[in-house]
Amino acid sequence: MNWIVKMKRNIVAFLGKENLTISELQNEEKRFTTHLFGDVDDNLVLCLASSTAQAEWATLFSEYEVEPEKFRQKSVKGVLFVKVDNRYVMFTFGYGRSLINKHSIERGFGLRVSMNLGDPEQLKSIDKSTLERVTRNTRSQVALNSGIQDFDFEFDHEILKSITAIINRPDDELEMVSGNDSVSIYTEIEFDKFPEVAERLVTAYFSEDYKEQYPWAEFIGLESDPLIIKELELKLAKCFNERNTLEFWLAPPRIIDYEDFSGFVYSTKTIRNGSPCKHPQLSLEAFLSEAPFKNNTAITIGAMKTKNIYLLNGNDQQIDVIGFFEALNGEVEYNGQNYILNDGHWYSIKSSFASEVESYFQRLPRWDGFEDKPYHDRRECCYLRRIADNEEIAILDQHWVRQKDIKQNYEFCDLITQCDRIIHVKHYGGSSVLSHLFAQATTGLDMLLNCPEVIPQIREHLEDTYLSFYFEPSSPRKHRIVLAVIQSREGELHLPFFSKVNLRHHARDMENKGFKVELAKIAVDHSKVPDALNKSGKCSCQSKTAKCTVELTKST
Repeated sequence: MNWIVKMKRNIVAFLGKENLTISELQNEEKRFTTHLFGDVDDNLVLCLASSTAQAEWATLFSEYEVEPEKFRQKSVKGVLFVKVDNRYVMFTFGYGRSLINKHSIERGFGLRVSMNLGDPEQLKSIDKSTLERVTRNTRSQVALNSGIQDFDFEFDHEILKSITAIINRPDDELEMVSGNDSVSIYTEIEFDKFPEVAERLVTAYFSEDYKEQYPWAEFIGLESDPLIIKELELKLAKCFNERNTLEFWLAPPRIIDYEDFSGFVYSTKTIRNGSPCKHPQLSLEAFLSEAPFKNNTAITIGAMKTKNIYLLNGNDQQIDVIGFFEALNGEVEYNGQNYILNDGHWYSIKSSFASEVESYFQRLPRWDGFEDKPYHDRRECCYLRRIADNEEIAILDQHWVRQKDIKQNYEFCDLITQCDRIIHVKHYGGSSVLSHLFAQATTGLDMLLNCPEVIPQIREHLEDTYLSFYFEPSSPRKHRIVLAVIQSREGELHLPFFSKVNLRHHARDMENKGFKVELAKIAVDHSKVPDALNKSGKCSCQSKTAKCTVELTKST
């Protein structure tokens, strides 16, 4: 008797790129056995690999007489290749993902399938990331199935990475789908159903129903045109070859489990030498220094995609690996269209959305208070102290304030003026760096509105000046927030597109709290900068803590 085993379980699948053979989809660095099924040799193929290794925690018991074999464990992983037209759907089992050539899969396959199959009103969780220097990868879950509106997803400056949703079926069978690059679907499965499930997933991938269910998804949409992607990658390589990397940065492409994490390592040489150079956070500058490309003037996308970043634990053992290209973030303009690179994906920006962002940027008032105060100093702090005359402008840079019972220093702002302007200043540093400028401004206002103990601290910092600071949360707003950028580029203030996106998000928040927001450009006097940089000795700028600030947290 032939038994058909039916069960409900999560099955995980990837979609291979068009017209690739199984050998091109496989990871050539792995060894495995191949098993053929079905009437056609290459329509249904199972690849299996097994390994035996000592448990990593076995060293804890090395001083005791326990047979080494007792600590050895065997693992089995597999991939089932199912052909659908001119592609393969690859179902993975165990750690089967490692048997697949990661460059051969369709990126974003799982997200597209999940958006088309899942009910938009029965979402269980979403993963999203922000377009900022300090990229936040977050997962939001709800107790009851909900629509996207319950997840605080802000489509104008966040990227949807993954959703988990219930599949709406005419019967009472429970199915659930989730995905990003891979798709995970909880469904009833038996071996004979894999071709049917594969067809269903491919059909969902090519459907455009998601555009009606998630209309905002097109604001920042996944670019899939191979010709456009090729041109974008050529422009990216050109930027690196010309050392024009200001608009690029590194960020983890997925949520990192920091419980067993000790650092990122860029060079395998340091690992082999037994002294890995570990970094608590990712840095493009450090990566290019420690793991340079063989030919720094002829960098190719292929070379970028072969480089890796290694994650180590406290025992200096590798716990994960991230592709350099997957961790690379930035923005590129092509044919008048804005694109961003995030987690190895290229995203296009809908033209109507780009126009809205640009229009908002142009409408923001400009303050001309720095036109006669060009920058020609060693550091930003030196500039701020030089122009602060304590009559019209007072310095608050590195003048700390604290919230009650919290011994953490905050900088309320950099400068404050007699005309009630609260000013934040930063050097131009690309979209990734400027996000800190905007966040600092919103954080300062949140403290002003919600932490009354901050106001007397600001006033004490101003005691030696001719300026005063009066603020009452319940009164009409008279203060203006100035976001100033030190920029050597000639002409009007220039911001990268995603700085404008981020600016709009923060400025709207400040405007909703009743404050007017202004922009300012601080020009650079290049003729005097070298003299400032060549001065001997250290910068004399010092931080300052008010007496009432110390008293506020003395007992904690």
